[in-house]
Parts: sequence; structure tokens; C-alpha cells
Amino acid sequence: MSELTIGVTIDGETYTQAQLAQFQYQRALHVLHELKRLGATLYDGDHELSDIDINWLEPARAEQISLDYRIGLGEQSTLDLFKDVLADTDQRWKEFNADYVDGDLRTGQVDLEVTGITVQEALGAIGGGTSESQLAIMPEHYIVAGDVHTGQRGMETFGMFGEPTAIHGTAAKEIPASFPFTRDPDYPILIFGETLLRSDDTPTHLGACHQAKPGPDGFAMKSIFFCPKTVPQAMADGHKIHFAIELSNAFKAARAKRDTVDN
Repeated sequence: MSELTIGVTIDGETYTQAQLAQFQYQRALHVLHELKRLGATLYDGDHELSDIDINWLEPARAEQISLDYRIGLGEQSTLDLFKDVLADTDQRWKEFNADYVDGDLRTGQVDLEVTGITVQEALGAIGGGTSESQLAIMPEHYIVAGDVHTGQRGMETFGMFGEPTAIHGTAAKEIPASFPFTRDPDYPILIFGETLLRSDDTPTHLGACHQAKPGPDGFAMKSIFFCPKTVPQAMADGHKIHFAIELSNAFKAARAKRDTVDN
């Protein structure tokens, strides 16, 4: 199979992997500052990092320090650290959804053209793997546990807007008829899910729709993020970029896994 290539278009605008890497770096710094604000002690080797030190970290180092800390913290300690944040976030989602009208959603679409891995390898990297591998593909992920096909719980910031939300997902086999987008018959593979608040199962009407079409040397994918129109537009705009980073990194991890097995 040929080398890995990932073409990304977000709502019709082309983004390069270099551009996405810059967004990823800014989000990694944002997460480190958030952790420190909540009381986390962060180190680069034996050196305890100040807020100023964090801003002087180069991209790869910032991302590795963030990943190591998030993995080491674990699920329960993460929930404990963000306890007050999550209480506030839960309340905001309840307010966003207080007068929700079925299907009244903001959306953003990421289109990907990929060569160098199969669609099956890609879907395995998106929906499965270890908690550590899922944290590694996106700096805004704090908790990822379970499988997207059978039910997944998580905690993440949506589009670097606001604060993290603790959720669990529910999968469906079809897109609801009330939604502002429909199934594309040219894309035979569908992964669709919505989320509920982890604390009390309040529906958020926020989720993802991934549709994929296998090709001779890769695949095409369209991924749609959706959330209520009562949520500020900045969240939908930011999460389109989140999707592009997350999916690109998942595909890179899938290719690296294949290369390791082949060698």
C-alpha cells in the first residue's frame, strides 16, 4: 500500500497537516494551563513548570508532558480534579437544552481523503484501542474509556470553547429524520452517536456522525459535529478543527501500528 496521505477540508476550506499541528500545539498549551490552574503540579524532567515555563515549551514537549500527566492522573482523579468545573459545565448544558427543539442543531463538516491505510484500520483507531491511545490522539481528551460502537464514556473540551464536559455516548444505526443532514448513499459505513451527561443522563443533543467510503488505496470520510443552536457558534467552529486533528492523528496511529507489525 502507498504512503499515508490525509487530505482535510473543513466546511469546504482546505487545511494542511502543518496548520492542524499549530492548532494542536495551542490546545496542548491550553490544557496544561487548565491543569495547573486547578492545582496540578507539572514537571519537565525534574523541573516544576510555572505558567511562564509552559509557554516556552516547544510543541512536541508540551504535547508529551500533557499526555503523560493525563494518562498518569487516571479516570477518578481526573473527575476529582475537575469536580467544580464539571458541576458548572453540567448546569450550562442543562440550560442550553432547556428549550431544545428536535433537530435544531449547529453543524460542522470535516471531509477527509486518505490513502495508505484501510477504512477498517481507520475505524479501529477511531473507536477502539486503549485509553492511552485515545488520549494521545487529541490533547483536549481527558477521559476516554470503552468502545464507540458499544458505549463510551469520556471527558473532553468541545472545540477549546468553555470547559470540559463529562459524558457517555449512545450509538445508533441511523441518523434521526429530524436532523439537518442525511445519510449519504455513496458512503456505506456509518458511525453515529449522541451524548448524555455522565452525572445524571441529561441528553446534550451533541454528537458525531462519521460516514466512510472505502477506496482502492484508502478511503473517504465525512465527519459531522452537531450541537444545539443554543450553544455559541464558537463551539461548533472549534470542534470542526478538533475533529480534523483527532481523526488525522488516529489515522497516523493506525499507519504506525501497521508499519510496526510489518517490520
